[in-house]
Amino acid sequence: MRPPKVVPWWRFAKVSFGLYTAEEVRKLSVKAITNPQYLDSVGNPSVNGLYDLALGPPDSKEACATCMQNFSNCPGHFGHIELPLTVYNPLFFDKLYLLIRGSCLNCHMLTCTRAVVHLLLSQLKVLEHGLLHAVHDLEVILNRFLEQSADATALEIEEELNRHVDEILQSQELSDQCSNVKNVCECRNKLISQFWKAHMTSKKCPNCKSRRSLVRKEHNSKLTVTYPSTICLWFLLQGKNFPDKHKRRHRVWHIC
Repeated sequence: MRPPKVVPWWRFAKVSFGLYTAEEVRKLSVKAITNPQYLDSVGNPSVNGLYDLALGPPDSKEACATCMQNFSNCPGHFGHIELPLTVYNPLFFDKLYLLIRGSCLNCHMLTCTRAVVHLLLSQLKVLEHGLLHAVHDLEVILNRFLEQSADATALEIEEELNRHVDEILQSQELSDQCSNVKNVCECRNKLISQFWKAHMTSKKCPNCKSRRSLVRKEHNSKLTVTYPSTICLWFLLQGKNFPDKHKRRHRVWHIC
């Protein structure tokens, strides 16, 4: 009688998802697309075009130049286009809009206090380990610390939160307690949503005291940023009222 086979198994610790980096895209790609013409003058696929045979055969009459398989068996292969300028990912256009709308274009900082930023980062860090109960604990810890040290700097706040996060993670390793994945995802989305709504709508930047720029989204392809001119900014920093002749002077940027 044969001994029973031992089936190896592993338990997943975590799963993460992300986008390919530029270097990873180049490694996966079999052809750099540099030819804007996808067909030549006689109707054949152009070399280095979108119909290049290295990407796969376009019909049953051709064979793949990469795997040498026919139309039915070739799985298809990746190509890539080298862009001369940096462009935004269309999947993240809404996030880009929220980020620019909540940023100060004068001092290039977020229009919220540093304490709020460090609190959110710490809460997201503990959520990565499934510690749902620690989210509220960190908020209580920060409020208590600010009551005791009202003039604390951003660095001191960050160090205080990091110290408590390390303690929480160490205690979690001993107890091995974590929450349901669905609840963790819901809490993460709620934290980020509240962050945008409650802390990124200030009319003035808390760092340089300048007015927030007006950001408009057009057709999910372009952002129009309107902000006061340097003359208006000078009056604002001097604590003076804007003259009527300067009230309607703005600079408009189109981010395509």
